[in-house]
Amino acid sequence: RLRDSRPSQDARSDSDPTMALPREDGRSAEQMRPIFVKTGVISQAAGSAYVELDKTKVMCGVYGPRQGGPGTDKAEFDRGRLDVDVKLATFATSGARGKVAQGDAEREFSSMVHRALSGAVMTETFPKTAVDVFATVLEANGSELCATIAAASAALCEAGVAMRDLVSACTVTRNRRTGGADGADGGGADGGADGGADGPNALLLDPARGEEAAAEAGVTLAFMCRLGEASQVVATGTWDGDSLDDAVQLAASGCARVDAALREALRSSVPA
Repeated sequence: RLRDSRPSQDARSDSDPTMALPREDGRSAEQMRPIFVKTGVISQAAGSAYVELDKTKVMCGVYGPRQGGPGTDKAEFDRGRLDVDVKLATFATSGARGKVAQGDAEREFSSMVHRALSGAVMTETFPKTAVDVFATVLEANGSELCATIAAASAALCEAGVAMRDLVSACTVTRNRRTGGADGADGGGADGGADGGADGPNALLLDPARGEEAAAEAGVTLAFMCRLGEASQVVATGTWDGDSLDDAVQLAASGCARVDAALREALRSSVPA
């Protein structure tokens, strides 16, 4: 369980050097991009949702439950099955990608979304059937995994699939501060105002694409806010225990903001 993850835009003091990091879109280090959520966007689906994190845009549809196909493992078949398929639209990014590499990336992406949702979806409530989650990343500008998990969670809820809790997700990256007005980060790789082995680094909440590309390390947390439980933590790069804990706690605060947006959208979709 994590510490209190209630949303706070300014959890750190103004003197914290991470707050001085200039970001490409003008945000402070702990500020998320605007989030927009709309449900009921695919009429043929049992449940659907559209999520925007500024220029990152994801559409998700949920279908079923349907009868499971042949060859399904009996233990899994008795509990029901959750299938997840994520596609990256060919126009989602500015750079061209080969079909083989894109397919590999999509399979890994789908697997991570599946793991994040599996801890919340109560598959025992639809035995001998399967629920299909199809998501498309329409535009990719950072935190695509988080937006996809959020969209899938809202779509599952709208479809009436039993869940222990909604699943929100947020990414935090560790980025090196570039030189600026504060000039304190001239102490070299191991120095600077922050001190410690990491030197002049900053934790950035909800990184955009360029910030993800420049990051030294990152962590993505999938979190069930009402239960206070993580369903998945994915870390890249090298972290020490204290800095990883700080990053996870910051990600949890972002998850709380995503959770609030999901619940508001779902409430708004219920007829008066």
